[in-house]
Amino acid sequence: MSAETLVRRTWADVSFQGVDITESLRPYFLGLTYTDNEDGEADDLQIRLQDRARIWQEKWLEDMVNAAASGKFKIKADILQENWQGGGRDTRLPCGEFELDSVEASGPPSVVTVKSTSLPFSSSIRQTRKTKAWEKYTLSGIAREIAAQNGLQCMYESAVNPGYDRVEQSRQSDVKFLERLCKDAGLSLKATDKTLVLFDQSKFEKRAPVRTIRRGEGYLSCTLRTSTAGTQYASCRVSYADPLTGKKIEGVARVDDYDEKAKNNQQLEVRAKVKSVGEAKALAEKRLRLHNRFSKTAKFVFPGDPALLAGNTVLLEDWGAFDGKYLISQAVHKVDGGGYTTAIQVRRVIGGY
Repeated sequence: MSAETLVRRTWADVSFQGVDITESLRPYFLGLTYTDNEDGEADDLQIRLQDRARIWQEKWLEDMVNAAASGKFKIKADILQENWQGGGRDTRLPCGEFELDSVEASGPPSVVTVKSTSLPFSSSIRQTRKTKAWEKYTLSGIAREIAAQNGLQCMYESAVNPGYDRVEQSRQSDVKFLERLCKDAGLSLKATDKTLVLFDQSKFEKRAPVRTIRRGEGYLSCTLRTSTAGTQYASCRVSYADPLTGKKIEGVARVDDYDEKAKNNQQLEVRAKVKSVGEAKALAEKRLRLHNRFSKTAKFVFPGDPALLAGNTVLLEDWGAFDGKYLISQAVHKVDGGGYTTAIQVRRVIGGY
């Protein structure tokens, strides 16, 4: 806790290689940006430092560049709101642990930007192309083995766990291979804080909203957008013909407000190996969700709010056709001389509420 008399403020606690350097950074600190992605992109952390005295460039830059090349330089950061609620109570947002990815010097004025990521481009999981046949594995089993081989933890958050008699990884990096398997299964993949997370987006969409956003209240700016290109399928059909027996398995999923009399209904066709009609329908529901999820999106900028994280939901009210429940697909938390802000990108959940 902070002292009750302390003027409320936001700061960033930063550690390099396990050593707390928060106080050492204070004379140079210009800003910190933490980007939290829900799906498809690694989280990243950027720290901007003024370097008028060339201390960072002359004494630290070469060592940090060498560390970035080795992929062994760890950076950890928390965003700390001191005495934010009064009574000395603090609010802390753990950003997680990252690996140094690059260091950039620019100017004038002289500025050094330290960039780090939860899944570095230099990492073997991202760069090394492999060819391997996986036999008698489940998706969760493949994910856990890949994670362990790359020094990562694995979280599997889905009731669906496809099994494979044989699946080929052909000249693909581990992460691209996993992304393909997840897409085929209608699941999502995220890399964060030394962990690979495989999850079902419908599970996240069911979370209770962390905030209600009403028109004209609480936000600094907003943009709302609707799109129909590739996002407005009325139904999805998953089909599979067994090459040995010729038996055809088929499952169909439809949007909640499906109108069979509508003339502009579009159906997404997916060919995938399934074992039953129920499995085909479940996959159709997931693939329809993935394709339709960006039909209504919005962007908001708020005064800093640690509760606004990727994977959480918010509720929009008094926005007319945009009313409903939305999933946060990206949250950018920024601390600099202007204070603390949180920018979020959201997409409307399938079904709206």
